[in-house]
Amino acid sequence: MNKITHLTIPILLCSSAHVFGAQTPFSTNSDLESITVTASHTPVSIRDTASAITIITKEEIQRRNVSNISDLLRNVPGFSVNQQGSRGAITQLRVRGSEANHVLVLIDGVRANDIAQGGQFNFAHLMSQGIEQIEIIRGPQSALWGADALAGVVNVITTRNNNLGRSENSTQDRAQEKVFNANIELGSFDSNQWGLNIANGRGDSQFKVGLNGVNTDGTNISRQGDETDGYKNTTVSLSGSTIFADFASVGLSYRQTNSETEFDDTDFFTTGLPTDADSKTDSEQKYLSANLGFTLLDGRVSQKFIATRTETDNENYTSSPVNDVTKGQMSSLRTQTDIFLSAHTVSLIAELEKEDFTQRGDDTFGDPNRDEKIDTVSVASEYRFNGEKVDISAGARLDNNSDFDNAVSWRITAAWHAGDKTTLFGSMGEANTNPTFSERFGFFTNFQGNPDLKPEHSFSWELGLRTQVMENIELSGSWFNATLDDEINGFVFDPITSQFTAANQQGESNREGLELSLTWQVSDNLDLQANYTWLDATEDLNAGGQREEVRRPSNIGSINANYNMGLSNLNLNVSYNGEQLDDFFPPFPTPREVVTLDAYTLVTLSYLYQINDTVQLNARLENLLDENYEEVFGYSAPGFGGHLGVNVSF
Repeated sequence: MNKITHLTIPILLCSSAHVFGAQTPFSTNSDLESITVTASHTPVSIRDTASAITIITKEEIQRRNVSNISDLLRNVPGFSVNQQGSRGAITQLRVRGSEANHVLVLIDGVRANDIAQGGQFNFAHLMSQGIEQIEIIRGPQSALWGADALAGVVNVITTRNNNLGRSENSTQDRAQEKVFNANIELGSFDSNQWGLNIANGRGDSQFKVGLNGVNTDGTNISRQGDETDGYKNTTVSLSGSTIFADFASVGLSYRQTNSETEFDDTDFFTTGLPTDADSKTDSEQKYLSANLGFTLLDGRVSQKFIATRTETDNENYTSSPVNDVTKGQMSSLRTQTDIFLSAHTVSLIAELEKEDFTQRGDDTFGDPNRDEKIDTVSVASEYRFNGEKVDISAGARLDNNSDFDNAVSWRITAAWHAGDKTTLFGSMGEANTNPTFSERFGFFTNFQGNPDLKPEHSFSWELGLRTQVMENIELSGSWFNATLDDEINGFVFDPITSQFTAANQQGESNREGLELSLTWQVSDNLDLQANYTWLDATEDLNAGGQREEVRRPSNIGSINANYNMGLSNLNLNVSYNGEQLDDFFPPFPTPREVVTLDAYTLVTLSYLYQINDTVQLNARLENLLDENYEEVFGYSAPGFGGHLGVNVSF
């Protein structure tokens, strides 16, 4: 596989529109912008939400013209993204200084975190095609969503009609016309991306079918050698819903992603760094949900029944004669009753969740083969008051877990509207995260799990402001503080076994910071967005003292400028990632070292041109400055790349 550093110009087709039947090619308006289904158990307006929230609309995804969702998340306040090399490599998200498994990812309401891969979600496999909206809630959300939501929730919505069981679905959703969309993109690194999507939303019923893929030779991620690491991804998605008798609805959704990621091995004996190798990982993720909902008593009561299942399968092919295999299955049954009484809303939830973990392999230090499971029974409630000047919510959740003590999480929020244009808000809460299967039972060459780990617990609070200055400038800011107890350190050296293991830290981990956002509609054609995050994340050491947490830069910022010229659109995005620390594990017996990764700036330029109502041409230049940088120590990120193409919709 040869690395292509400059774009050749054939007849190219692009997948970057991702829009079904938009009447205005590059509109900045969205009928979903004012409502969130993630910040509460029932839909609530963003104005009434007393938490830091970011909404990424379908139109913004279109204008940014990115191929992977992780590129959008780099602009979200409080977010730090780390990709382990070229496209397809493990991509982690840390929210407000948390660990990667402290943020819950939902895809159409299905918990997507991979319990077979450390309880985190790998954003490398989530393409932007077919995404309608992304809702992001920062802060402790375990009272709403359970143990995985210690630091926040990222809810990826692929279909508009996702609020089943409510008869007030919007007229636009219920009258959506049939849409056919086909697209393909070709570009640098011998890459191509393609998609075929069909949506039909006539009357009270709708369905959506998508088949999307990407294939690239990739780039060389190691500091030495020239072997490139390729990536393949095929994603199929199906969803449908119908409203019947004006008071009931049923819905189904299914999503499956199959991928092949090439990666380099680690030279444990000489450098401790990546070295060229013909290794690869085959992965499969399946997400399934079924929903049944009713509205009763003229809409004053809503009843929902929701069943979901997540299946993941990861198989590593290395120089070892035996493949490493990890599998996870997570099933849940949930019932939710919502009672609406004027300005008061009460939600009552009961949930049963089952998790199964499988690990297969071969190791000279012991037997890694495990079959483990956990059952959790949960009850939760939320009260919300939406007044003219004040909005208040209080929620609590009790988790009865088969392997750990009962856990209680809670959250209280309040918002005060100082006029029509300014909202002051604050929230506080306690959240928890259970040790992952990998931390408890993981077993590979230099790591052995610790089955005696305790859950992590966090107390957090935030104060924030959202305001409109004049008619065309919006400002928002949040000051947050979080204290984590019993943090799990997954790199504890055991001198008896000469291996690493996981252990709970004796002290506390403290995270505090400031998030700022600016949106400025400069003119009818030009709008600007700017975001900045300052973060101080430290952990107590068992031997005394403190140290900064790794892969958590103190300063992150971004600026996005969008210029709409009617039939064409130009988008410039600049993201800055400040200096950060990372761990380095030299060959034994040299102990772990803490190294510094340099700051870097990524510039992306995108251009869209609407030829007619059916055809759109697109171009994208990534890493325009050809920045040489690493987000994980020893793993080189891709250099400059260009892509061109076309999208066809009718």
